[in-house]
Amino acid sequence: MKHISSYGIEFKNYHSAVKRTVELYRASVNYLSQIVLDNWDEISDKETILLKKQHIERMVHGTSKRTARCDFDVRFPKFPSYLRRSAIADAVGAVSSFKSNYKNWVETGSVGNPPVFGVDRDVCPCFYRGNMFRFLGADKAEIKVFDNNDWVWRTVRLKRTDVRYLDKRMRVNKTASLSAPVIEKKHQDHYFLRFTVTEDVELSDKLVFNQRVCAVDLGLNTDATCSVIDVHGTVIARKFINCAREKDSVTNALHRVSVFQKLHGSHDSGRLWSVVKRRNNNHANLVSHEIVEFAREQNCDVIVFEYLKTNGRKHGSKKQRLHHWKHKGIQKTTESLAHKYGMRISHVCAWNTSRLAYDGSGAVKRGRAVNENNPYDVCQFTSKKMYNCDLSASYNIGARYFIRTLLNEFPDITAEVPGIGCGTQRTLSDLWRINNAIEQEIHNVLS
Repeated sequence: MKHISSYGIEFKNYHSAVKRTVELYRASVNYLSQIVLDNWDEISDKETILLKKQHIERMVHGTSKRTARCDFDVRFPKFPSYLRRSAIADAVGAVSSFKSNYKNWVETGSVGNPPVFGVDRDVCPCFYRGNMFRFLGADKAEIKVFDNNDWVWRTVRLKRTDVRYLDKRMRVNKTASLSAPVIEKKHQDHYFLRFTVTEDVELSDKLVFNQRVCAVDLGLNTDATCSVIDVHGTVIARKFINCAREKDSVTNALHRVSVFQKLHGSHDSGRLWSVVKRRNNNHANLVSHEIVEFAREQNCDVIVFEYLKTNGRKHGSKKQRLHHWKHKGIQKTTESLAHKYGMRISHVCAWNTSRLAYDGSGAVKRGRAVNENNPYDVCQFTSKKMYNCDLSASYNIGARYFIRTLLNEFPDITAEVPGIGCGTQRTLSDLWRINNAIEQEIHNVLS
């Protein structure tokens, strides 16, 4: 399969020239968008996107044999041809999207306010290799920017650690290819060259009997509880992932927002909220990397998560933590990293994974249901056994993946395993019973 990811390389100088280049590119997109909107009837008659872009270019760009209908060349003199065509593509996409939204609004009865065409497009230019961008060496590159009222080449210094990482990615996988970079602006006028890396990867295709899975139970108190399980229900390895420092940094940032809003109101707290967002994203990315690294160490073929839904209004004392919980971001980042290393991702139903004991003894008691001093992450089985609830849940998550796969391979085995129940009631003990039934069936066939 094709694995597509991106990586940004920070550069250190000529930020003001890059800023002017981005502003000029956005101004050209806004200008072209209005032209495309005014002439959409004749442009939309063209069959393909390429014909539409060629028609618009003839309208706005003149040559020695052709006179332009618009004053684009006067407004944007010496504008590079590659950037002009990229701006035309952005303008066509913006107008096409607006026309589609307006058509849907009319077809649905014109309910509510009609769609409005946005004039300002928050887009950044792509520096096409050879014409706008050239690598010079280990930590240098040339980019074509608008500086001193002219389009000139400028040498920028690249961050060495970023270049080394990207070079390592390209050397490890010989099938990897690098796209032309796109300018990306981050906080405090930090600019990056965002590359897209396309790699050919082979996902694990082992039979279920040879697979190892890393079952992950995500939580608020413990970031992730991981268990490595095989098809026989044997727990091979376990790990608790808890990034306490990162969680504290998020909590501190939220506290600063709270104090600021009490003193000054919420209208000027955007900068503080952006700090919360960045720290929260960093926390989620760190958890994802820890999960994938543990799965790689144990030679896992599949990483199994729960289907988690946290939509709707949050209640209780932990509603803010639940609101900022990045479980979807963790799963998405983990999926991208796992595919890069050939591991698959699977999901199971989350109902009763924590509520039911892994040994099949039934529902468990948690927290104050046991006693006043019992922590919430420690549960009590009906046999009075005390166990970590998240660890028991991770066993059940991995077991449900294997049970689902085995039932697809042996659909008649349910007759020999009574009381297997539906997917929301299955635990690790049910996987043990299914394995015993399969071994007994194989023994009967051989004898």
